[in-house]
Amino acid sequence: MKKIFSILLAVVLFIGCASFAFAEDGNMVTGTLNLVSFNVDGLPIPAALSSTKRDPIKATKLIAKELNVSDCDILSAQEDFNLHPILKNGLDMQYATETSGGVAVGDGLNLFSKYPIYNVGRVPWKSAYGVYDCGSDELTPKGILYCTVEVADGVYIDIYNIHADAWEDEKSMQAKADQFDQLIELVEEHSGTDRAVILTGDFNTNYSVFREGYKNGQYKIDLCQKLMDDFIGHGFKDAWIEYNNGGNYDFTYGEMYERYGCAYPRVWDTLDHVYYRDGAGVSFELIEAVYDGFDCDEISWDGHLSDHAAVRTKLSYTANLDEVKPLENKQVEKFDLVKYIMNAVTTLSKSLFKAIINLPELIKNGIGWIK
Repeated sequence: MKKIFSILLAVVLFIGCASFAFAEDGNMVTGTLNLVSFNVDGLPIPAALSSTKRDPIKATKLIAKELNVSDCDILSAQEDFNLHPILKNGLDMQYATETSGGVAVGDGLNLFSKYPIYNVGRVPWKSAYGVYDCGSDELTPKGILYCTVEVADGVYIDIYNIHADAWEDEKSMQAKADQFDQLIELVEEHSGTDRAVILTGDFNTNYSVFREGYKNGQYKIDLCQKLMDDFIGHGFKDAWIEYNNGGNYDFTYGEMYERYGCAYPRVWDTLDHVYYRDGAGVSFELIEAVYDGFDCDEISWDGHLSDHAAVRTKLSYTANLDEVKPLENKQVEKFDLVKYIMNAVTTLSKSLFKAIINLPELIKNGIGWIK
């Protein structure tokens, strides 16, 4: 009788332990993400006025086609302006942020996804430089787009998309440094350690060229250090550097040029970046990260689909549902015509005011960035 009882007890304990182990495994979710950050060059410049004769409508359609072929799960787009409807309709993605408007009105930042997008927010830069010169960034409503994407049932990742100041003069570089500070402050305030985070965008900054003081100037070296301090110093990893340079951020322009045998803009250490950081319950493993122009045989002009290469990144994720923080107050973005009009009027008014008060500069110096 004791033997029978002992056997039954052992069976019960085994089943109990097995059930517990199964429940623990059942709370683990794994998957992969094919994420692309891409400045799609969505400015409505007619081919006749383009130095390369690039057809913006055809280019946008081809970008969507190439992204679909690449099995892209999430597209983080910059300069997605007036051609947004063409890009949106061409992509095989069910979800997308609502456009903030065309050139001079919107920030050109959007996210397209095969997974649901929640709690979308936009923040303009507090600092920018250049009205009639240095890229006229003060007349452009650039900034930060942020949102939460549910990549699997109950698994949430915060994604940020930015477009920083474009020029390389000292004041523009200082504005970029301020913008990076603003981004990291928003990340820590909004996401903190409660959420895994991916930063994407056109940072208009790289490591090797700026580190070596390209065109001279200590301020460029300082900005490279700012990039390191703000992102790497806060636990982020640059996908391209981790995958292609073993996580070694201390490299030179000469080393990269010798390795790749060509200039940097389309192959290595470009102005565009994807950073990733683990969060509560969600950890990433980098599978691949490359710069890809998504060029194809159908290009009929002297150039590329965009003046930027995309950052094509593949990440695997592991989520422990017991540790993932639930997303409270899930809000799906809806187009608000009144809000859209008010934003357009406000943005145009601010730009017009800056343009008027800087007229003396225009009369004296002309338009600096087209000299």
